[in-house]
Amino acid sequence: MRMISKTFTYPVWDEWRTNSFTQGRTDTFTYNGPEFLTFEVNNDSNSEDYGKESGWCLWLKQDLERPAGADVTRITVDCKENPLLCEIGNDCGRDDMISKRRQREWQVLWDAPDGYMDVEYTEDLEPRDIYNDNNITYNFETGEFTIGVRDWAATGTKMDLTWQDLRDVRDQDLNDTDAKVGQTDAPDSIQQAWLDYRQRLRDLPTWTQEQGYEPWQAVQMWPVMPKDMREPDASSDPADPYRDGAFPVDVTVAAQKVAGKK
Repeated sequence: MRMISKTFTYPVWDEWRTNSFTQGRTDTFTYNGPEFLTFEVNNDSNSEDYGKESGWCLWLKQDLERPAGADVTRITVDCKENPLLCEIGNDCGRDDMISKRRQREWQVLWDAPDGYMDVEYTEDLEPRDIYNDNNITYNFETGEFTIGVRDWAATGTKMDLTWQDLRDVRDQDLNDTDAKVGQTDAPDSIQQAWLDYRQRLRDLPTWTQEQGYEPWQAVQMWPVMPKDMREPDASSDPADPYRDGAFPVDVTVAAQKVAGKK
């Protein structure tokens, strides 16, 4: 398959993670990938996935020669004509984008007090920031693809979260860290860090409500868990050298556990 390079203009949301495009904002990007991509789309009208793209695009000869299931329709797209769709659906991967993403400048969107997680955004966008590669659908009547937006809900944010949901998870976190308080074999600095963390948990609903945040926003500004030398991977501090990747607070699952539903 011949590879091409195609620069294109695409719509940009009005604000970070919103599904609103009323301001006419645009940006440019260059697609580098196969000239044609073949999408596999569910054609079973009785399926909840009807019209949804499978998540894999084909361009290699051996993949294109592989038989498709009876519930799959293959649709080939000319990437010169629809580079945005091909950029979002393309599974080739790009080494140059890995470097670019690491070098992007991030700014504070919601500024949390010390000891809490700020929520950040970047103006140095790429199409995959805005469009959701896990939500590409095809309309068999019009013959057109639609690409979902990577808004807050698409990133896993529970938009209907209530303050009670947040408090339930907060209370569970307090319960889970009870043993961290009064560790006689721990340095005073570590004991104080856990006391501070637990106080921030108690304060979270109050200060976020006072500043006008909704519960779905507040949960993203969870207190930074302190480093515990005996459990270094448990830290959520981005500056912690012992940290093994960030962990999100999965409020949906945690709330279900508190309610005994999971």
